[in-house]
Amino acid sequence: MIGRLFFLELRAIRSDGRLLALVAIATVLLLLSVWIGAESQKVVEHGREHAVSAAREQWEGITLTAHSAAHFGNYVYKPAGALATLDSGVMPFTGKVIRVEAHVQHPPSYSDASTWSSLVRLGAFDAGTILSYIVPLLLIFTIFSSVSRDRETGLLRALVAQGIKLQSILTGKVLAYWALALLLVLILTAAHVVIDLSGGGSLTSDTVARIAGFSISHSMYLLVVVMLSVWISARIAEARAALAILTIAWLGSSVLLPRVASELGSQLYRLDSQVTFEDAMKEDRSKGIDGHNPSDKRRAAFRKKVLEEYGVTDYRQLPVNIGGLLMQADEEYGNKVWDKHFGERHETVRKQIGVVQTASFINPFLAIRGLSMAFAGTDQFHDTQFQRQAEDYRREMVRTLNDLDAKGGKRENGRWIRDKVNYAEIEDFSFQPQTMGFALQNRWPELVALFVWLSISIFLVRFSVNRIPIVGASR
Repeated sequence: MIGRLFFLELRAIRSDGRLLALVAIATVLLLLSVWIGAESQKVVEHGREHAVSAAREQWEGITLTAHSAAHFGNYVYKPAGALATLDSGVMPFTGKVIRVEAHVQHPPSYSDASTWSSLVRLGAFDAGTILSYIVPLLLIFTIFSSVSRDRETGLLRALVAQGIKLQSILTGKVLAYWALALLLVLILTAAHVVIDLSGGGSLTSDTVARIAGFSISHSMYLLVVVMLSVWISARIAEARAALAILTIAWLGSSVLLPRVASELGSQLYRLDSQVTFEDAMKEDRSKGIDGHNPSDKRRAAFRKKVLEEYGVTDYRQLPVNIGGLLMQADEEYGNKVWDKHFGERHETVRKQIGVVQTASFINPFLAIRGLSMAFAGTDQFHDTQFQRQAEDYRREMVRTLNDLDAKGGKRENGRWIRDKVNYAEIEDFSFQPQTMGFALQNRWPELVALFVWLSISIFLVRFSVNRIPIVGASR
């Protein structure tokens, strides 16, 4: 019987020209978003490759000493997320370039959003946004229209009078409209794969897993939207009241509550201002060895320790350049300072995200937004991995240069003669992308929240139908 009701609802959908027009518009928007995303990524990737090539050419061409090269520094560039064409996430708002040099840990800079107009900053035009904002609104209004029409025309009452369970009627509607939602997700996924492969991309096992996770999570969320829309539309006899509740629910879940959750997180776990943050680091940094200050007492103590280790009384007798050793000692202390302060900042951000993750048990929209960005590889956790890998590269690069400055040469008549450095031998930055497991590891609360909401929705549709009116409210 449910199968017959399912096909009956599909025929009603097919005969509704307005609904088909809305579905066509949603399909065009999804396809357009994927195409625009792919073209934008091509431009961004071309620019990144050009910048990487130019920076590398400049680096290999410098004629400075190893110590001076460490201060001259280099640049590392953030690659796009695994499925950035589907959901750009936080990537447009975080920096794409990090300068790496000795004694300083720079934050990312040059975000895409810094060049956007105020209108574009209202929201990114990507598939993830359309699936979580626009498609649910389309489903809400079409489902409300279907249920209210069946009630007002007496079809709902006639079906019940024939002995058909109300539970079966609602289930048939849920399956029909979920099938419509799945069609949109399937079209989107197919379009992404085709455009990606035609552009020279490849489907690795991790990419396939991420596409599957993206599609399944959005399908689950849309099923929650469909079931709740069907239940509310059927539960409220007054059509205007039902429509008002559905509209308010959409506005609250997708617009109001996400802002409230974010603000609550920032209030519970406050981040220091950039000025305060940098001042605190400078204060702690000043307590270490100053490799550039000859009068620094800690520097003098370090020099004495090195002389004792090598069994000499004058630095001109050392088989190494003590300046390089001082620079590395200075750098290692600075690394501890960076780890302390940046670690505390990252932990604060993680706690803020935790507040939003907890709120996803109240609002399923927060759950799907977190999962969508995570599967696309464009959430805060993936961005943090880029920063950490860039910092690891900076430390290894500076350590290598300080080691060359300390040992790359020979002592002649008490004077240290440095060897010429071949900077092409120092490897360029290579970002190691995170796997699907990394996304699940950090976003499991949203996944659990989505399953909780799915269970609640199933219960309402299948077991909470006793008080659903089959006729409209009297006027």
